[in-house]
Amino acid sequence: MEEATFMAWLKNEGQTVKAGDLLFSVETDKALQEIEALDSGILHLLPNGPQPGDIIKVGDAIGCLLQPGESPPSGDPVPATAPVSGAEPVQPAVVAKADRTQPPSVPASANKPVSPRAAQRALVAGVDLRAVTGSGRGGRVRESDVMAAVGRSPVPVPAPAPAAAPTGSGPAGREVPLTSLRRTIAQRMVRSKTATAPVTLTARADVTAMVKLRADWKAAGRKEALPSYSDMIIKLTAGVLRGHPALNARWEETRIIHPDAINIGLAVDTQEGLLVPVVRDVPGLTLGRLAQRTADLVERARQRKLSAEELGGGTFTVTNLGGMGVDAFTPIINHPECAVLGIGRIVREPVAENDTVVIRDRMWLSLTFDHRLVDGAPAARFLDALRRAVENPLAGLVE
Repeated sequence: MEEATFMAWLKNEGQTVKAGDLLFSVETDKALQEIEALDSGILHLLPNGPQPGDIIKVGDAIGCLLQPGESPPSGDPVPATAPVSGAEPVQPAVVAKADRTQPPSVPASANKPVSPRAAQRALVAGVDLRAVTGSGRGGRVRESDVMAAVGRSPVPVPAPAPAAAPTGSGPAGREVPLTSLRRTIAQRMVRSKTATAPVTLTARADVTAMVKLRADWKAAGRKEALPSYSDMIIKLTAGVLRGHPALNARWEETRIIHPDAINIGLAVDTQEGLLVPVVRDVPGLTLGRLAQRTADLVERARQRKLSAEELGGGTFTVTNLGGMGVDAFTPIINHPECAVLGIGRIVREPVAENDTVVIRDRMWLSLTFDHRLVDGAPAARFLDALRRAVENPLAGLVE
């Protein structure tokens, strides 16, 4: 990671900070994170420090932790506050310097402590944080405070300068700001396409038994969470990967890693863009527990409440476009993983069976794999084994 989006300070100018205190929040690599202070001191915000929405670079300074009487680098007067007992001389809070080429998405918060969720909500709702009274400890602004402020008359904010009119011979267009998440997605997609040797294989699976099994569970009022088709295929995929470990691999530049664990990422469509939360140790989960886990991850992904740990460590990815009417497609590998499985829609269609025509439920499975890690024949054997598991799901799904 080389840059992030600054969200909010969680401490005020001149406030005493202790090592371990939550100091500020950033949006990094698809997740919102609250950053802890590594030292103790008195917080001094730099005059050119970042505002919510600014892109900041790793390694530069956005503020300082000072000792009583110590002058900040800018020569500004030291804020008056109680001394920190036993504190050692500290270095500036080295994190990042604001990129002033991009204006903040919301007005400054007047250095109020603000939670990451509140900052994100303010960005989306266009709420001026200077007009919000915090109900949290120490006056910290929480998400509920921002929601309560929606619809109130905010502190007047100068209108942003109008964007430059598009040039060229075509019709005028609408400019869309490049968010941190969109930038991350773009970088990863380009890296995957340029750093891997992707090959896609497809197979048609008869999922009549799977459709009937799920319908029976639904009719019986299954006590556990009703699994989705994605849940069922994730569970079956994990079982097949046990017998085909070459597909459960990661490229680490100088070596190929075959993890002991099978951690499957599930592609989730959100308003902000694609996120891939990871379900860990899928073989160790019952189908009901897996359904609960994926439902929770999907919900929190759409609310932008996932941690960075929940978005990393995958060994294989599954993406489902069947609900959008797609039959087969070419999914992009979630680098550095070896492979990704695409799930198409379920279609009822006539099939020749023993010289008669019957109606069956069928689905396309699309497997994209990195040919650097595995050859076509092992990948084809894996896909064929998965097809057979999907067509006979009982053994792999019912504990």
